Amino acid sequence: MILPLALLAGCGREPSPGDKPLVTVADKPITIKDFKDKFSRLPKHYQAVAEKNKKNLLDDMIVESLFLEDALRKGLDKDKEIKDILVEARKKIIIAKFVKTEVDDKVKVSEDEMKAFYEEHKDEFKTPQMWRASHILVASESEAKDIVAELSKGKAFEDIARAKSIDATSSRGGDVGYFRKGQVVPEFENTCIGLSVGQTSAIVHTQFGYHIIKLTDKKSEALEPYESAKPKIENALRLKKRNELFDKLVVSLKEKYRVRIEDDAMKSLEAK
Repeated sequence: MILPLALLAGCGREPSPGDKPLVTVADKPITIKDFKDKFSRLPKHYQAVAEKNKKNLLDDMIVESLFLEDALRKGLDKDKEIKDILVEARKKIIIAKFVKTEVDDKVKVSEDEMKAFYEEHKDEFKTPQMWRASHILVASESEAKDIVAELSKGKAFEDIARAKSIDATSSRGGDVGYFRKGQVVPEFENTCIGLSVGQTSAIVHTQFGYHIIKLTDKKSEALEPYESAKPKIENALRLKKRNELFDKLVVSLKEKYRVRIEDDAMKSLEAK
């Protein structure tokens, strides 16, 4: 019996490539497998950074090992505060895994459900009519009249806006960007509604001063296509189903484990 056992002991498992140490800290190796495991747990955007400079990630692992080794040697793992935190962390990790298994992994949204939601809520996927305009804002009507004269001589609207407009949009050649009804002052909005794309207005007076407005684009009301809206629909339905399943689970567990609130103790707590 002794001979076969001796032969068996001599035929141990060959170390895999992943067992090969990259570095040793306090006689404890950080292996290729350790590195790969650490890398796989990184968020995707950090993985892209770490892929380009693996030495930095290894340095981080070394520092982490050094801190942990010294902390353990100083007995911090026996500190009451640390123990309490570890107990709470363990509880949260277990609960998170339980919720993922019993709720998140069971939520399914079908294509038919998403299409039905889209048809029933089309108004929610409509983009309103929008306008885009540029303007030149000055403090007085006489300045505005001078600018109208310059424009009539062919000077570029954007150049005048950069040189003379007192609005913050001057650096963009007066570009206000896109807006819909109710987002700008009524005088400005009504003027844009009456303009054709490329047309410049007469002088418009608002609480901010005197404007010359140029309509640069106009978008009609449009319905967002189903394929474009699909990710938003899926997220909305998934969240709704998740909440329903979560609430149902809580109710069933309360019944299963006979939850009972002691009214007298609760009143005492509230009084305090």
